[in-house]
Order: sequence, then C-alpha cells, then structure tokens
Amino acid sequence: MIDQEKEAQDAYSRAVSGAAERAGPAVVKVQSANSQRGGRQRPSGQGSGVIFDSSGRVITNEHVVRGARSLSVTLPDGRTLPAAVEGSDPALDLAVLRLPDAGHSLPVAQLHSGPVRVGQLVVAIGNPYGLSFSVTAGVISALGRELPVSPGFNLRELIQTDVPINPGNSGGPLVDAQGRVVGITTAIIPYARGVGFAVPTATVFSALARFREMRAHEHFKLGISAIGYELDERIVREHKLAQPSGVLVLEAVPGSPAADASLRPQDIIVTVNGAAVSSAAEISAAFAKVARGEAIEVSFIRGSRLGKTRVMLR
Repeated sequence: MIDQEKEAQDAYSRAVSGAAERAGPAVVKVQSANSQRGGRQRPSGQGSGVIFDSSGRVITNEHVVRGARSLSVTLPDGRTLPAAVEGSDPALDLAVLRLPDAGHSLPVAQLHSGPVRVGQLVVAIGNPYGLSFSVTAGVISALGRELPVSPGFNLRELIQTDVPINPGNSGGPLVDAQGRVVGITTAIIPYARGVGFAVPTATVFSALARFREMRAHEHFKLGISAIGYELDERIVREHKLAQPSGVLVLEAVPGSPAADASLRPQDIIVTVNGAAVSSAAEISAAFAKVARGEAIEVSFIRGSRLGKTRVMLR
C-alpha cells in the first residue's frame, strides 16, 4: 500500500515538473510603468505572460497592461525587453504584446485548442507577489463559469480551478500535463481559497484572429509595432534633441511603408515632419493627418547616429 502511494505521488510529481519544464521557459514577467514629473518612469504594476510566437509575441491579461505608459518583459534567462501592446480586449481580459524582433529565437509554449475536462490536472506558472517563475498545481474544478469583475461587466466561459492564483499570476499560462497552454489565468474571488479562473484557449484563438484583422484594417498602414522609449542623455545632447524620449520600433512589417523606407527594429523615431514624438499614439496622430499617397519625413536614431527617411503612405 505504501509503495502504491509513493508511486502515485511520484507520478503526480513527474507530471507537474514535466509540465513546468516544457512551458516554463516561455513564461515571462510583465512590468508596467507610468510617467511622473521630469519624464521619469514610475513602476505601476506587474503580472505574467506567455510567449506563443517565436518572433516575439506574448499573451497576457488586458488588466495587467491597462493604462501603462511603458511596458517591459523579463524572460526566465534574466533578459529584460521593451514591449508594446499589439491588441487588447477588456471584455475578454486579453492582450497581445510585441517584443523586439529576436530572429525567431525565443522559446514558445504551445496553445492547445483541444477540449479540457473537469478533474484534469493543470499547472499555473507565473510571478505571484513578484516571486519570479513560481509553479502551482491543481485540477479543473468547473467549465463555463461567469465572473462579475465590475458593475454590469462579466467575464464569461471561464475555466474554474483550485490552482492557487495570486496577484502577479495574472496573465500567466494554465497548462496541462503535457505543458500545453489550456488557459490564461485572470482572476480570483477575494478571500476565497481554491477558487481561481482562467480564460480558455478557445477564447484566446478568437481574440488573436480579431487582433490580426484589426491590424490589417487600420486607417493607415505604417506597418510598425512601437513603444515610448527613454533616450540616452548623451544621444540627446549630441543631436540637440528637443525631448528626452522617442519611440522604439519593435517590428517593421515586411513590405509595409515603414520597411520600404528602411525603418527597422531597434530604430528610435524622434520626429515626424519635424515634430518631436515620444509615444506610439503621437506617431498615429501625426500619420492620421496625412493622406494616402503622400510622404512624411521621419527622423530616427540608429545606434548612436541620427538618420532621416521619407515614408510614403498607401
């Protein structure tokens, strides 16, 4: 009897550790910051996320990134990278972040669209209370749950689990015994133990499709993912820039106006038609004033050099 219990415990431990080993390298810490006086960034929150695309895309919760002036992502190997919101939906509490182009070298976790069942073993990986890359395990308690998160607003079709989910876990993956992502942890009921919730991957796939469609139908097609970025003081002085920050290019879509104008990842855009810019929203506003077929002048920092190019909108 003792041997059977030990064997069962060993099997459970192997399943949990195996799942963590498969998915863990793709789990990241997401940190947000807001501006304060003097242009400095003040940390405002953190959560978790999971890389699902080796070119640098991360799925997390919308509430983790909501209202952030800047975002960064820390990988398990210690690297910290800037990130930009590529798409978000508060009704689903999902957001996709874009990281700098890493040449498809980033570890990824598999998003599993197959059915899950009540009683199934699941493992949560995240950063509860800032404790990096923690692993907890439990089972799926119920499916199709609805959870009120604000007056008149409910999250629907959630997975309920008894896996401990704490502040900082939000946005991290809920994985099965094979290390495949079956949900994105999202919420708990305050003061209730053993009652946590995750957005199922079926909902994640629907959101990803909608985000792609939204990007394809933007009112202009510059073709970049970008985020505000604080400039080195030496660069500001050397080029006599009017502002202490610019806009870091994370992605330049091949064949887009930005790519055709030779903009590329890691460039830092500092002016558009001579006006200083320090956020992706300011670039969007500047390009929204330009008609298709017109060109716009963009100044950027590449390495330590200041460059200029003309972007033709189409």
